Amino acid sequence: MGINRTLDLDLLLAEDLQLQEDRLQIPHPRMHQRAFVLYPLLELDPDLIIPGLGAAADWLKASDSQICRRWTD
Repeated sequence: MGINRTLDLDLLLAEDLQLQEDRLQIPHPRMHQRAFVLYPLLELDPDLIIPGLGAAADWLKASDSQICRRWTD
């Protein structure tokens, strides 16, 4: 899985910024494919638009086959 890292931090969004650099892409290049990312984002902003990709809610509908459960203790 590549190099060992002390911390792996995924920066998902930064307002409407779109950035493509060797080591940083904003928005995160695969966030729209991951229900575990989209569910909490849509709880914060049900009308969220992912820059360059469109409505997050539409992407969540497309990821219907992914199992994602809310964790509680």
